[in-house]
Amino acid sequence: MNADLAVRLTLAIGGVGVAISSWEYLTRPALLADHAIAGWPVGRSCRPYRLRRTADRAVDLLLRYPNVLVLVTLRLAAALAIVIGRPVPAVVCLGVLAASSILLGVRSPYGSDGADQLSMIIFVAAFCAAAIGTGGSRHVFLWFVAAQACCAYFIAGFAKLVSPVWRSGRALGGILGTATYGHRRLGPVVAAHPRAAWLAGWWVITLECAFPLVLLGDPRVTYAVLGLTLAMHLGILAFMRLNTFLWAFTATYPSVIYCTLR
Repeated sequence: MNADLAVRLTLAIGGVGVAISSWEYLTRPALLADHAIAGWPVGRSCRPYRLRRTADRAVDLLLRYPNVLVLVTLRLAAALAIVIGRPVPAVVCLGVLAASSILLGVRSPYGSDGADQLSMIIFVAAFCAAAIGTGGSRHVFLWFVAAQACCAYFIAGFAKLVSPVWRSGRALGGILGTATYGHRRLGPVVAAHPRAAWLAGWWVITLECAFPLVLLGDPRVTYAVLGLTLAMHLGILAFMRLNTFLWAFTATYPSVIYCTLR
């Protein structure tokens, strides 16, 4: 896999996740309304910093409801352009995706997750690489994304490892029993089989902590780890309905494969 193909695949897969996230907001705009927890009045009150009056007015105009829907629409259009591959210069689309990801993150500290954070990191880095526009910047971008993937998985696994709830096996059953991330049929089954829940929890911990093994340079190890994590994300998609996790994390896989083959 050459650098150009790895970059295109990374951005296209990540773009699908951003498009899905943007479409979800546009189909349920009430999530961004002023009375919602992700509304701008809540986010504005949580800011630990102050802007100059002119800048504050400009940000307020952009992020207030319903104006923010224009930003989300531009984000959706830019993501689709990246997935399709032109008709707009890539650096423009990447700039829109990077800026909109940062602004939406600033708008509300609630409702975002690891997929949103990883997508923001990928597209900010991609915009910087595209703005520089050299072959070396593409290589740096791919290695950065691969390293970011290793950090994201390992930190997630280590956080579970030091958690008594995860080590005891209670975490998985507890998550699947919630209204937000749970599953009506699977939750009670997992809760009724604590031994299986313990094994499944430790399997997730081990897999996430072992993810940096992809950088050993052995393609067989890399493909095995990526296959197992892909299966994990497919399970999360099916049972927890986290639509963007699959796309955000698998967007890093072309970069991981590229670095492995180098």
